[in-house]
Amino acid sequence: MKGTYDVIGAGEGIAGLFASVLLAARGLSCLWVDASPQRPGTTLPEDTPLLLTEAFYQEILVPVLSRVDKRLAGTLDVEHGLSADWVEAEDLAHERSCRAGTTPAAAGRGVSGYVPLLRRSLTRPGRYLRRLGGRHATRDVRGQDPCAASSPPGTGLAGRYRGEVSALGMCALAHGAVKTALESCLARARGGLVRSPGAAILTRDGAVLGMPLEDVVHVGHSYLTEDPPGETPHHGFYLYGRCRAPLDMLPPGMGDLLVIPPPVEKRSPLVLKVNRHTPDPSISIFTRAHAEEGLASFTEAVSWASGMVVKRVSRVLPFLAAAMQTFEAVNPLQGGTVRPWFRFSDDVHPPSLFGARRYISPLERMYALDRDKYACLGDDGDFFWGICIANAVLRDLGRSDLITAG
Repeated sequence: MKGTYDVIGAGEGIAGLFASVLLAARGLSCLWVDASPQRPGTTLPEDTPLLLTEAFYQEILVPVLSRVDKRLAGTLDVEHGLSADWVEAEDLAHERSCRAGTTPAAAGRGVSGYVPLLRRSLTRPGRYLRRLGGRHATRDVRGQDPCAASSPPGTGLAGRYRGEVSALGMCALAHGAVKTALESCLARARGGLVRSPGAAILTRDGAVLGMPLEDVVHVGHSYLTEDPPGETPHHGFYLYGRCRAPLDMLPPGMGDLLVIPPPVEKRSPLVLKVNRHTPDPSISIFTRAHAEEGLASFTEAVSWASGMVVKRVSRVLPFLAAAMQTFEAVNPLQGGTVRPWFRFSDDVHPPSLFGARRYISPLERMYALDRDKYACLGDDGDFFWGICIANAVLRDLGRSDLITAG
C-alpha cells in the first residue's frame, strides 16, 4: 500500500465508498478505509434493506452505475415493486392496516420535482441544499415514504418530494450485496481498500494531516469523512435490528414493507421489511431513537430503544410476538458514544447563501459525508450524496468530466 493518494476516505456508510468508486473510475488514486467495527452485532446484517424510490433508482442511479461499470447494476439483486402499508395502531389486526395515502396527483408532482431537482444537484448540490428546512417542511408524515418519516422534522421541499415519489413504488437492495459490489468495483478501478475499525482522519489546528494506519500516516490531496469537525451536536441514533421470522408465521397477503406509528414514548415510526428471499427469512427493523432525558448513558438509551421496539411490534402485530423474542439490535456505540454514521441531529438547516461551500467542505481538502445532510432523502441520499461529493472533488481538481445521470 502506497503512502500518497489523490483521495482518502473513511467511514461505515455507502456514500463515501460510492464516491471513492466514482473517483477511482475517473482515474484518481483512491483509498477507502472501512471503519466498521469487526465485533459481532456492531455492523448491519447482510440482508439489511436499502429502500430506494423506483424513480431515483431508474432515473439516476442506474445511468450513473452504467457509466462506471456496465456490469455493476446487474449485480445488485434489486427487489422491485414495494409499497408501504401503515399499520393502524388502534387496531391490532394486520388486516386493518392501510396503504400509504399519497394521492396520484401528489405523486405526479413529486416525480416532476424530485428527479429533476436531484439530477441538477449532482453537479451543483447547492440547488438541493437550498431546499432543506424552511416553510416547505413536511407536517404530516402519514402516507409518505417510510424512510423520510424517520428523517429529521422540517427537512423541506426535497423531503416532501421524496415522500410523494415513494407512493409510486420502492425497491430494496441488500446492504451487504451493495457493499460487496462497490468494493469489487473499487478493486477493478485499482482503488485501495483497508479495514481499520474506528479509523479517522487526523486533523490539528484546523489542518488535515492525513490518515494514520499501522503507525504510518497516509497523505491525500482530498479527504472524505463521516465525522467532520464543528458539526451540530447529535440528538440521537439510528437503530437497526432484525429477527428471524419463518414465513409460515406471517398472515396471508401481508406486504413486505410495513410502517408502525410510534408509541407515545417515542417520536419516530418503526419501518419493517420482510426479507423473504433468503435462506433464513427475517424481518429487518429500522427507526430513529432520541437520547431521552433521564437515561444515564447511550448504552442505557440503546437498551431502552431496543426494548421499546420489541414491545411496540409485539403489541401492534401480535402474530410477530414470538419472532420478536429473537430480535437483535445493531450496537451503534463505540467507546460509550454513538459512532458517526449512526448519529442524527434534529437541527438540520440549509446553509447560508455564502456557506454552501463550507457546508460540503468544512476544512480545506476535506469533504463531509455526515448523514444529516441527506437524511431527508432516505436511502436515496447515500447514493445521491456520494455522487455530489465525487463531483465536488473533481471540480476542485479542475476536472471537467463531472458525473451526471443525463
